Amino acid sequence: RPEGCRAFLELDEEDDDDLCEALPGAPPGRTDAHRALGGAAAEVGSGDGDDVFMSYVSEVRESFKAGDSLATVVVPANDYRDITLEIVSKLLGSKLGGIYVTTSRPATHVVAEMKERKASLNDLYFVDMISLTVGGETGDPRTVFIDSPTMLESVLLNVGLLERRIKAKRHFVMFDSVNGLSIYSDTRMLKEFMNVLANTMRLRKTYTMMLTVAEQTPPELESVLVTLSDRMIRGETGDG
Repeated sequence: RPEGCRAFLELDEEDDDDLCEALPGAPPGRTDAHRALGGAAAEVGSGDGDDVFMSYVSEVRESFKAGDSLATVVVPANDYRDITLEIVSKLLGSKLGGIYVTTSRPATHVVAEMKERKASLNDLYFVDMISLTVGGETGDPRTVFIDSPTMLESVLLNVGLLERRIKAKRHFVMFDSVNGLSIYSDTRMLKEFMNVLANTMRLRKTYTMMLTVAEQTPPELESVLVTLSDRMIRGETGDG
């Protein structure tokens, strides 16, 4: 059985112990490895779907370990919701804080789905780009509501404000759908936004993920994502 953070991150003896500090819930010597990112993937359901989830979690783990700032996660449409929620649940389960930028559905729906998974929501905050547009609920104190999905500069501003509320030493930011952003903004505007986002997060040393649905991502947009991302995650590494 793996022993502690170093085993979970697959660190060699010469690797820097500072990497373990990125997982405060799994300090050196901790044997409860399933609490670390990706450790509980085998507990979710059964069959081929588990292999898909484990592959994505494994790739996110490697990306985080490598110190990436911006990763694009390319997911199939059929598994989009489950993969998204699984990744977030595992990151929160490793006691990272998080900011979830929702461009595809109201934050209240995401919260309900996370609660069904019994995910820890104590240090998770939302930037909701949808609810004010569709007339959804806007009373959640953990959520910042954006007036319009076209206000991309407001998203970055509010992500910065929410980062001050996070209690964990390390945290992540997830944009749940590049495809959702592309509905309201053209490729040029998205490229400018993602360029600013990538460099801002590198300066802040914040791990950021951009999710995109494979079947709905045109070649021009994928080219932008490949250019700006430190890593493209496609769920193809097996058990890492």
